[in-house]
Amino acid sequence: MPNARSKWKDRCIYRIVSLFGGWCRWLPKRWALQLGRCIGLLFYYLVKKRREIAASNLQIAFGSHLTAEQQREICKASFINVGKTCIEFLRFPKLNTENIWNAVTVEGTENLDTALEAGKGAIVFLPHFGNWELLSLVYGALIPNRAKAIAFPLKNAPLNTYIWRHREQMSLELIPRKQAVRETLRALKNNEAVGFFADQNAGREGVFVDFLGKPASAARGPAVIARKTGAPLLFSISIRQPNDKHHVHISSPIHVKPSDDFERDIECYTTQMLKQLEAYIHKYPEQWLWLHNRWKTQPRD
Repeated sequence: MPNARSKWKDRCIYRIVSLFGGWCRWLPKRWALQLGRCIGLLFYYLVKKRREIAASNLQIAFGSHLTAEQQREICKASFINVGKTCIEFLRFPKLNTENIWNAVTVEGTENLDTALEAGKGAIVFLPHFGNWELLSLVYGALIPNRAKAIAFPLKNAPLNTYIWRHREQMSLELIPRKQAVRETLRALKNNEAVGFFADQNAGREGVFVDFLGKPASAARGPAVIARKTGAPLLFSISIRQPNDKHHVHISSPIHVKPSDDFERDIECYTTQMLKQLEAYIHKYPEQWLWLHNRWKTQPRD
């Protein structure tokens, strides 16, 4: 149980973030994004551990295909994207179901409609790319009261409430990670779309697939549930544009066809999702979250 001191600390952190968010919403958008750029650069130069993880990941992914200088520039740009994403997230309360389309375009809404026409819901594979936080608002606006996403609650209760309120402001509902399986099955039964941010290291519980040329542990959940329920798999991504607007792409649905080999099925369909992500990483390398230790878990053999 948290003691009085830790509760006081949590409230202070929440209050600082809340006040800073209010100030970011007061600033003109152009100034706010410049602030995000500065925050990203500051994070790049000051947080050595994350910079080194990002540099190592880039070396794994691109190796001799890019020079060391090119990799450093991608690394720096990736931190800047994270800084801008944080500021845009704090400005979410300025958005609504009408004005959001001034900053966002969507390609592939017909694919989402087609996936849901079967009546089995849809499982949406979401990567930490571009402004990934924006996807919660986009799906909440596209299919009101029919979109859910899996999320890890923060230990800081007041800050968690603040962040979840931002993500849920356009009808999307977050599912706590501990309730993921039960609530996902219920949502699919109700013909809803459920988003999984499933591009990060999944530890020993994951399935090992080739990702950017090296084995990576990937979340099994999307493919396992799709195989069990017959819900189609969708890949969806948010791409930051040069003018800091955003383009959201929704792929064609993939219908899982179970074979007699369960593990091979999970590996096959998980690989299909990650191959789509690979294509975007090669096209927009600065927009993926390189500072996460993606290849931390490796096969024992």
